Amino acid sequence: MDFDFRLIVFYTAAQHLNFTKTASALFISQPAVSKNIQELEKKLGVPLFERKGNNLDLTESGQILYKYAQQIINLYNQAGQEIQELQTGRKGNLVLGASTTISQYVLPTLLADFLSQYPNNRIQSFQSNSRSIEEQLIDKTLDLGITEGSTDNRALKYIPFMKDELVLVTNSENPLLKQLKNPILSDITRLPLVLREQGSGTRTIIENALKEQRISLAEIQIEMILPSTESIKGYLARRHSFAFLSIHTVQREVLNNQLTIVDIPHLAIERYFYFTHLYGGLAGTPNQFLQFCLRQNFKI
Repeated sequence: MDFDFRLIVFYTAAQHLNFTKTASALFISQPAVSKNIQELEKKLGVPLFERKGNNLDLTESGQILYKYAQQIINLYNQAGQEIQELQTGRKGNLVLGASTTISQYVLPTLLADFLSQYPNNRIQSFQSNSRSIEEQLIDKTLDLGITEGSTDNRALKYIPFMKDELVLVTNSENPLLKQLKNPILSDITRLPLVLREQGSGTRTIIENALKEQRISLAEIQIEMILPSTESIKGYLARRHSFAFLSIHTVQREVLNNQLTIVDIPHLAIERYFYFTHLYGGLAGTPNQFLQFCLRQNFKI
């Protein structure tokens, strides 16, 4: 299907806010970018960008067009995907990346239920941290991601999926629990903590929550850095350490009295898991799976 290339050029320029980067992304020359933008501005009768040195800002009209361009391109891509599936008689594929918590504790049930309702789809699922998922989406090696938190990356769209809470937990036999019968916020700075690696969405959210309480990472006693929730739980089973973990990941251990939750006054660390994909549209099986999960969210 033919499509107005000027809208593609505008949409890409609105993402990058730089004509040189736009030209590189579209494999055309910078003068060609300027020409397409000027033609679109002439057709609409309004400027779409404000030039500020080598960079750009969207005008109010540009912001309106950018909002609708996202929807137009999304619908265009969905139509093309559905037509292709109709012609081939095949279902689509999905390459999905999910952060650790979702991948291990939420996603298996969702995938099983989805394939029961929509059989013959081919899904590949990979586990990675949130930063890596965003990079793979931009590189187009993933169709869809589920991340812990969101960033201001203009190339990516974030859709709230489900709410989570990070709670402070420790081994139920930890002798330090006797000193924490009436914990206060400053106790955080004297507890040996286990954290996730740099780039982990969980770690970023913990750091930001502590900063809001005027507690810097330099004040924290970091005993160990580990790459996954399961490795942290295994470590806590043998050490008198503490860690902030998703409530979804420790329910069984708390019920079995293996781990204990320590409530710190004035410290509530809540977050959303987000579906994440490239702006410009989501079609076929990736969009079908996204919509399915959003409908199921109330069950989680």
